Amino acid sequence: MNPIRSNNSTILQVEGLKKYFPVRRGLFQRISGWVKAVEDVSFQIEKGKTLGMVGESGCGKTTIARLILKLLDADEGRIIFNGQDLVPLSETEMKPLRQEIQIIFQDPYGSLNPRMTVGQSIAEGLRVAGVFPGPDQKSRLEQLLKMVGMSPATMDRYPHEFSGGQRQRIGIARALSVEPALIICDEPVSALDVSIQAQIINLLKDLQDELDLSYLFISHDLNVVGYLCSDVAVMYRGHMMEYAPVDEIFDRPLHPYTQLLLSAAPDTAIDKSYARIEMEAEVPENLAETVGCSFQHKCPLNEDRCRDIGSTFMNVGENHWVRCWRTGENGTLGPDLA
Repeated sequence: MNPIRSNNSTILQVEGLKKYFPVRRGLFQRISGWVKAVEDVSFQIEKGKTLGMVGESGCGKTTIARLILKLLDADEGRIIFNGQDLVPLSETEMKPLRQEIQIIFQDPYGSLNPRMTVGQSIAEGLRVAGVFPGPDQKSRLEQLLKMVGMSPATMDRYPHEFSGGQRQRIGIARALSVEPALIICDEPVSALDVSIQAQIINLLKDLQDELDLSYLFISHDLNVVGYLCSDVAVMYRGHMMEYAPVDEIFDRPLHPYTQLLLSAAPDTAIDKSYARIEMEAEVPENLAETVGCSFQHKCPLNEDRCRDIGSTFMNVGENHWVRCWRTGENGTLGPDLA
């Protein structure tokens, strides 16, 4: 079973998404195994809402973003955007839909061409999409810069003349230029100072309310996710370990990995009474060959059953799903963690 409840308000629906990368060794670079970067991931995003995706580096968050954008081809599964499956589409068929799905990158400087002015960078998307041509383009650029809190007079300046926060505002303006419905935010504030992070997060929230945008928000910062997102998906080594409304994740985390993430969050306001857990041994190098739960090597609830069979998503409440047979069967933390 998957956390999918499709309805007319759903803008993005991902079902059973998989992406494997070959491991090549030897002189002839023969395939010796596979890295399961994304393994049977399902979720949905409703119009005007934000899904937060959290997890440690290498858990598959950015790979999922690239699959949605069709920068990578999925091995299995469906990516349904506004009722249309993107997976089988060719690049030509996908081109009109790229206007509807945009991305804000982590590095605000690296994402901008240093040889292009701010106006040229933003106008590039308009040119490719074929919208706001001729005399309408300048007024559109001025409008976009004002929307993100920048002066239209900055249109003729270059990226190196701006601070990191200002460059990220320019990146947001570029993403908004073609009037998208869904924006993927790939850690958009992690490279910024803390005070600037708050400004950018508030800007994203205001733009969402004003333009009815939907976000897939990828982040390591649980405090930001708790403020901005309506639902949260917790990823670990290609698997979605827990999926629930944001209040459920913070108030009643069930999967041991979710508890581990929350226990490490630098915020004394988070209730950590449940977070009396210790990680087990380090993950072995041959994890790709492991049978059973991908978190078994660190999990304090590890039993023989975890090593023998794979874990499946279990529904333990109103749109609350957990990939753990022990916490999922009764919807509690179990005697060891209660």
